[in-house]
Amino acid sequence: MDWHEKYKDKIMSPEAACALIRPGDTVMSNFGGSIPYALLDVLADYSLDHLEGVTLYLAGFFKPAKLAERAYNRHISVKSSFLGPFERRAMAAGSDLSYQAMHLSNISLDKMGKHRPRVILASGTEPDEDGMISLGVAPFDPALLDYCETLIIQVNRSMPFVFGAGCMIPAARADALVPMDEELPVMDIPAPNTEQRRIAAHIVEHIADGACVQFGIGGISAAIGEALTEKRDLGCHSEMLTDPLMKLMQAGAINNSRKSFCPGKTVFTNALGSRELYAWMDRNPDLEAHPCAWLNDPRNIARNDDMISVNGALCCDLTGQVCAESIGFRQFSGTGGQLDYVRGARWSRGGKSFLTFPSVHTDRDGTPRSNIALTLPAGSIVTTPRADVHYIVTEYGAADLQDEPVDVRAKRLISIAHPDFRDKLLFDAKKAGYII
Repeated sequence: MDWHEKYKDKIMSPEAACALIRPGDTVMSNFGGSIPYALLDVLADYSLDHLEGVTLYLAGFFKPAKLAERAYNRHISVKSSFLGPFERRAMAAGSDLSYQAMHLSNISLDKMGKHRPRVILASGTEPDEDGMISLGVAPFDPALLDYCETLIIQVNRSMPFVFGAGCMIPAARADALVPMDEELPVMDIPAPNTEQRRIAAHIVEHIADGACVQFGIGGISAAIGEALTEKRDLGCHSEMLTDPLMKLMQAGAINNSRKSFCPGKTVFTNALGSRELYAWMDRNPDLEAHPCAWLNDPRNIARNDDMISVNGALCCDLTGQVCAESIGFRQFSGTGGQLDYVRGARWSRGGKSFLTFPSVHTDRDGTPRSNIALTLPAGSIVTTPRADVHYIVTEYGAADLQDEPVDVRAKRLISIAHPDFRDKLLFDAKKAGYII
């Protein structure tokens, strides 16, 4: 029987599904590619005449979304636990969209407690022959279904069918199935530059055959992916599934054969990349998607021996405090899963974590500034505390700070700063009493 006939009592127009949301509701969606963008645009227009005081929790707009705009603020206020490019744009234009500070591993605890949603909005595949819908590129904790009253799923034929806990939802559980096809967000990764390749080289020398890797998106990750092609029997336990990780699996470098936890499977909680990536994910038996509360739990990360975690940052001070999410007082991205993976790698047998950034940045006036400084710029948020940091990496090397005293930290960080700033950093460190 065709699913349209089997679930005809649940199939609704976008407007009818939006009518299930009440003024004052708390609503939850998901992350990045799993956000039902087309349905949210209909909800935005519907809200102007029908809704006020609704709060929508999600993370990371990677496509334009009307609801982020200022015109809809009184009707639906968006709270995001990770800022994507379109959230930043909306905030700059005066939207009241705000950042919800939290580790991604705590999302389920928050949504089953303090900010419990009455309604969940998700995006998924058509139901299969067993009546299961896959949430594809980003699952949510199945326990949340017991804490919400209404589940609305935008049925999108562009969504890959992915297996895993939290990714499979019985169509019978949904209160509304809304057929709306749309392309998933595409994230192009430019070829890494020379600086990014140098940073990657300092990390790759620490990655042995059989290690389990995690890294995100961007030029440094692309460079690491290129450099790992000749490795063998790597595993993958990564918050993000990206094109570089796909290519390592296709090349045979990642086969998960020596993983001590979830052997034989690449496990992830969010995928973002090319259309090729999404097509490759569809019914791929080597992949499992899991809720971030489980996947990002440092205790689960640590169950992988030789866990190698790589995450980007913006800057650090001479004691090793790392800012990865704000530019001064301006929130730029989010806490994400960085500290989860730093701690998980620390607890892993043989594990190592790496936080990376180029040694300098250029101000708007064209002046070069060191990303390693005596103190963090005013307003900077400490994403990873100094007591948790293992390696800080720039194009000039990898500084091992784990459990080191302040004077050793300062000296090692100065050694990987840009040469033009080292003398000034040494002077500042001595004046501050970090180095005697």
